Amino acid sequence: MKAFFKLSRIILLACAVTPAFGQYVYMRSNVNLPWGQSTNEDAMDNVFGPGVWTTMYYETFDWTVLFTSANQFIFLEGGDSSYAAFASFMQTYGTSLGAWLSSGGRLLIMSAPNDPLNSATVNLPDNIVLSADQFYGSAASSAWAADISQPIFHGPKSTSFYFTGDFFSHGYFSGNDVVPLMYSNLNEVVLGQDRVGLGLMVFGGMTTDNFQLPQPAAHALLENIISFTAFTTLH
Repeated sequence: MKAFFKLSRIILLACAVTPAFGQYVYMRSNVNLPWGQSTNEDAMDNVFGPGVWTTMYYETFDWTVLFTSANQFIFLEGGDSSYAAFASFMQTYGTSLGAWLSSGGRLLIMSAPNDPLNSATVNLPDNIVLSADQFYGSAASSAWAADISQPIFHGPKSTSFYFTGDFFSHGYFSGNDVVPLMYSNLNEVVLGQDRVGLGLMVFGGMTTDNFQLPQPAAHALLENIISFTAFTTLH
């Protein structure tokens, strides 16, 4: 496993110059919001500000616009109704995404596959593998911090070290370079990170936070994860 890299303070957006429109991207399928929920959009608004970030769709995006240095942060939603389009995107554009990430991009992936009849496997950059077992065999009813000193559990919002849910997550991760951030009651990594070249990738198999307890700590955790991925200084 790669040596764990030092993480300094989270740089709050309020302390930074307001970024140009398009530097922060949220991608999902245009079929529907995952589970019909807007919790991801709400979190993006709270972290970056309404109108500061851009929504793109797997079915219609322009890859020449997405994979540019102008976009410093990309949030890929790959759960529920977005899973099929997300899996296709990773198969087609995974190499380009990895190159963008290695050059200094910040990537957040959240994918909770939601097809009980079929298992799921998706290859992510740096040989990280997302998996989900059929018949909800990997659906986790609880999850906790692998390391309570990790910055996502301390700010910018107040949150918790332990969560329950119905379900908290569906997917889990494997790979030599996975740095665990959260484990599930099934002893699987449901949130992790990996330093890839000059960039940072954070990946979760978590559902939208309306399925998670306690609240508002669960929604605050999502906002903290976004802030951490986008703004943490790497050394």
